[in-house]
Amino acid sequence: MKIPHSLFKLINWVMVAILRSPLHGVFSSSILAIRYTGVRSGRVLTVPARYQRRGDSLQLVTSLDTAWWPNFVDGLDAQVLVAGIWHGARVEALRNAPEVAGPLLRQMWQAHPSDAAYMEVKMVRGEPDPEDFARAVAEAVVIRVTLAP
Repeated sequence: MKIPHSLFKLINWVMVAILRSPLHGVFSSSILAIRYTGVRSGRVLTVPARYQRRGDSLQLVTSLDTAWWPNFVDGLDAQVLVAGIWHGARVEALRNAPEVAGPLLRQMWQAHPSDAAYMEVKMVRGEPDPEDFARAVAEAVVIRVTLAP
C-alpha cells in the first residue's frame, strides 16, 4: 500500500517520534532517522528512512525526486538515530551507481515488498517488474551512512 504524498510530513513526524521513544524496537531494525542541517536553508531537519546494513555502513535508497538527498552530494556530517541511539555519522549521496542501487533495492524489496510502490515498481510473485526495476535503478540515489567510531 502506498501512502499518499500529502501525508508524509505527518507520518515522518510520527515515525521519528516513535524512533526516539522506548517503542523504537517496533521499527528500528529497518528504519533510522537522519538529523542534519540543510545546506541551503540552514534549518535542522530530521528524515526517517528504511536502511540495510552493508558491511561497516548503513545504506538506503531514495529517488531523484525527493528533496532531501542533495544535501549529501558532497558528504555531510549528521546524526543518525539507529536502534534508539543517536550516533555521529558521515552521510553521502551516490548518484549513477546502478551496481550498488540494483542489489540494494532488490534486497530491500524482498524484505519489504510494499516499498517498491514508492518508486512506481510493480512486484510480480516477489520480484520487481523488469522494466520498472531498470527505471527505478536509473532514478535511484544511494545514501551511504558511515557511523563515527
